[in-house]
Amino acid sequence: MKRHRLLAIGAVILALLAASVYASPYWQLRQLRAAVERHDADAVSAHVDFPALRDSVKGQLMASVSKDLAADTSTNPLAGLGKSLALAFLNPMVDALVSPAGVIAMMENGKVNLAKRRGADDAQPQRDEHGKPEYAAAYRGWNRFALTWKGSEGGLVFTRHGLWGWKLSAIELGR
Repeated sequence: MKRHRLLAIGAVILALLAASVYASPYWQLRQLRAAVERHDADAVSAHVDFPALRDSVKGQLMASVSKDLAADTSTNPLAGLGKSLALAFLNPMVDALVSPAGVIAMMENGKVNLAKRRGADDAQPQRDEHGKPEYAAAYRGWNRFALTWKGSEGGLVFTRHGLWGWKLSAIELGR
């Protein structure tokens, strides 16, 4: 009887541990949203891996610029110069955008479309009764968790830091 009781207690503890690990990104997201609502840059910074976030945005923007200008290179002799200039301005622009204030703005507006396709319409996120953007959050594997806004393209990707910790580490740009 004593053994069954210990097994039951162990099962309950294991279930609570599993539930807390599963719920941890939702808890981190709740804390990040509260920091955004308070406009607390220090608290927002604690939830963001800025070097990884900058690398994510720079990589996507460089790929977008390269793709857009690759088609023009054959017909326009100045396209190569334009690409070089665009890439030179890219680093300071990303450094300015990927900041606590930039993260706060993205979370409040529900948009991450820094780079747009030609002719793409400006998708607006769906809003709740309080005017806040509605979002969907879901796991994308054991170490990745994504936040996407309903009705808008792009999203925020969080990666696991430890067993319960999560940090914003990538942005999927709306195109």
